[in-house]
Amino acid sequence: MKKISVLAAIALVSVVFTSCGSFSAAKYAKNATFADYDLAYDLGIMSVLPSHIGSGENIEIGNLSSISDSNYTGDQTMFRMKVYKKMELYKSIGAEAPFTTLEDGTLVDLKEIASSNWAQVYSTEGTLLGFAKDGFMHAIDSDLEVYGELPVEYGKAKTNAETYVDAYSHLVDIRKYFKVYSSTDPSNKGVDLSKYDIKVSMQLSTPKTTIKEPFYNSNICMVQYDMLPRLKEAVELLRKDGYMMVIYDAYRPTSVQQRWFDVVRVHAWVADPSIGMGGIHDRGTALDISLIDIETGEEIEMPTPMHTFTEESSRNYPHMTGTAVGNMNYLLSIMVACDYTYINSEWWHFQTRDTQNYLPTDHPIDSIPLVPSEKYN
Repeated sequence: MKKISVLAAIALVSVVFTSCGSFSAAKYAKNATFADYDLAYDLGIMSVLPSHIGSGENIEIGNLSSISDSNYTGDQTMFRMKVYKKMELYKSIGAEAPFTTLEDGTLVDLKEIASSNWAQVYSTEGTLLGFAKDGFMHAIDSDLEVYGELPVEYGKAKTNAETYVDAYSHLVDIRKYFKVYSSTDPSNKGVDLSKYDIKVSMQLSTPKTTIKEPFYNSNICMVQYDMLPRLKEAVELLRKDGYMMVIYDAYRPTSVQQRWFDVVRVHAWVADPSIGMGGIHDRGTALDISLIDIETGEEIEMPTPMHTFTEESSRNYPHMTGTAVGNMNYLLSIMVACDYTYINSEWWHFQTRDTQNYLPTDHPIDSIPLVPSEKYN
C-alpha cells in the first residue's frame, strides 16, 4: 500500500477584498458572505504547482560510486513521491551524517527497505541518489500539492505614532495561487522559467545570512492574502517585459526579526520590533525582491547582492553603475504602479500602504502546518 505522510491541517477562513489598496481589511475578514470565496478562480490564477520542481540531475550529490545499496533487501516496489519540506540523504544505511539534502518539491522514486525505517531514494531517471532515514515521512504522493496554512487572527497592532488600531492577519502560501519555482539555487540551470510566475528563494533559510547560518530551514513564502492582487499585477507586468520576480524574503516571524536586529543593530536595515510598527515583515506585507531575465535565467544587475547592509544598498548611493541604476528604477516603477511603497535604504524592499491594518505575528516558519491538496486539472 502506498505510504502518505500525515500532515497537520487547520481550518482556514477565506476572505475577500475589492481592488488594490481600496478595502477595509477587518471588515472583509469578518464578512461571512465570502466564506467559500476562491481568489484563484476569481483572478484567473492557476492554483497548481508544477509537477516537477527540481530533479536528481540538478542536485550535486558527490561521487555516486561511494553510495552502496548492497545492504538493501526486501520489496522492490518503487513509489513516485515528492519531497515534503526537505529530505536528508545518507551514503549508506545507518550513516551518522547526511551528505546532501533534497529540496521541498523534488520528485523522487522511493523503495522501502524491509524491517527498517530507511528508504532508497532514486531520481526519476533511475539514478540512486542515496538513503533517507524515515524517507516516507519526508515525502508525499506525487499527485498532491502542499501549502502552508494558518488561521485568521484578530487583535490590536501598534502604529508608528505609538497608538493601537484594530488589525488582523491572514497569511497564505503563495504556492496556492501562483506557479512557483521553489529553489535556493541561484543558477536556475536547466529550468524553463517561462513555466513559472515567481521564484521563491528565501535567503533566511540558507547560510547566506549576516549570522552565517539559517534562521529557519523551510523555503516557504507567506504573505497577506490581501496582497495577492497587487502581486499578480506586478508579476504580469514583469512577464510582459521578459522578467520574473524572485522573492528572497516575505513573512518573517517576530522572533526572527528580533534575533536579526540583535545582530545588525541598525534600524534602517533590520527594524527594531519594539519601535513603532516594528519590522513590517512580521506583518506579512513586505517583500524583498529582485529580477531574473527569463531568457538567460540569470538575475539582472542590481546595486548590491540581496541583504547587503551597507550604504551601497541605498537608492541614493552615488556610485552605482548605469545598468544598476536603470534596473533598480525599472523594478521601482513596476512596484509603485502596483501600489507598493518603498524605502530608500534598501533597493530590494517593498511593502503595502495599509501595513498598519495587519497584526505582527510569530509563527515559526519550520512549524507552519502544511496541508495537502489534490492537483487541479
